[in-house]
Amino acid sequence: MASIHLPIRQLVEFLLRTGSIDSRFTGFDRANEGARIHRRLQKAAGEGYQAEVFLSAEREACGIAFTLEGRADGIFTDETGTVTIDEIKTTTVPYEEITEELNPCHWAQGMVYAAIFSSQQGLETLAVRLTYYQVDTDQIQRFTRQFSQQQLEQFLQQLLTQYAPWAQRQLDWDTRRSQSLAALQFPFAEYRPAPEKAPTARAAPAFFVRHLPASARP
Repeated sequence: MASIHLPIRQLVEFLLRTGSIDSRFTGFDRANEGARIHRRLQKAAGEGYQAEVFLSAEREACGIAFTLEGRADGIFTDETGTVTIDEIKTTTVPYEEITEELNPCHWAQGMVYAAIFSSQQGLETLAVRLTYYQVDTDQIQRFTRQFSQQQLEQFLQQLLTQYAPWAQRQLDWDTRRSQSLAALQFPFAEYRPAPEKAPTARAAPAFFVRHLPASARP
């Protein structure tokens, strides 16, 4: 069976990303600031909060074996005893405009993590929480939704089924590329004979020669 490695974030963004096509780079400062905010929120969450939990799972869809990998921002058990997947997002969207439906990719990413974790831990229900941090005002907005393990697994399978045609194209291209490379002929009848002596300074670039000791110059 054909197999493919698929980061979870790549899966959900490929299928669900919407909005402007403007992809101008925002700079390392913004990325570093987001990482610092993540660490600050994770530390403030307390001892029962597991931060940066690596998750990996194998799933099959349309005859393709997928290896899914990702890192959940946090996993904790709330006051009711419900295990919760926390997905932290920093945003410049004005606080009053932050809603549950701000970005479907955010819910999808958390739900895929929850599907994997609930399956591995044998949990019948799980919660997903989105934590939005408004970087200009330092305000925090949180939204939580409850899911059954069956709902989460069905959602994941739907995503993989939608992605499968694109994955098959990639696999087909990889096969054609490998076959094409294998069919290539070496353009010369034989290799050049190896020189008896290593190249001397005469063959070196002028810049290199200028920096040789005087006794070594040609």
